[in-house]
Amino acid sequence: MKRTNESGRSMVEMLGVLAIIGVLSIGGIAGYSMAMNRYRANEALDMATKFAVVLYSAKQTAAATGNAFTESKYSLYSTGLTTDSTNANKTPGGATISGVSVDEDSVKMTIDFGAAGVCKAGASILGVTDKCTDESTSFEYTFKQS
Repeated sequence: MKRTNESGRSMVEMLGVLAIIGVLSIGGIAGYSMAMNRYRANEALDMATKFAVVLYSAKQTAAATGNAFTESKYSLYSTGLTTDSTNANKTPGGATISGVSVDEDSVKMTIDFGAAGVCKAGASILGVTDKCTDESTSFEYTFKQS
């Protein structure tokens, strides 16, 4: 009886390797998508917080000098937080800030994240998971001066 030496991999072994790579790839893509949503939400919330601080400071300065304060004359562009003059209240990540109102101790604004996944990530970062549903892309953000 003649013995043959076989070398290489069988088709079943190769299909097993491909299946494992496929499962790992799906997990990696899902993780990447979640990380990008958190990054975009974090960027929008950071920009909104900076904008709120600028508005709150401007209102305090106007009150101290006896001048009138109007929220409408301020935008992300006019405060130097973004360089896009055509979309004055759009963050670099694509979120839009609107409905800004400044009270004595807080600044309220609506942040439209543009996607439900980013909205949910933003709500999760703030710990207010009830603010975003599967369909909503925006919620009202309140910055309180402490």
